Amino acid sequence: MDNISDIAALRKWNSIPEDIWKKLLQNVFCGTCGVTTIAPGYTITFKKGLGILQNGKCLKCGHDVCRVIED
Repeated sequence: MDNISDIAALRKWNSIPEDIWKKLLQNVFCGTCGVTTIAPGYTITFKKGLGILQNGKCLKCGHDVCRVIED
């Protein structure tokens, strides 16, 4: 993970088993490419009532992507 905007996001992210978060990083939707991988440089934040938000770029085309990992 490259950027963490808050400690709550880090705690939540670290509570996910490594094999699961690897799958999450490789299963992000891009409006251009469909299912893709999030490129290095993504950020995570925690939104109460929603969960973890991953924001970054599509590894294939570079467009913005976002994934919600529900709490």
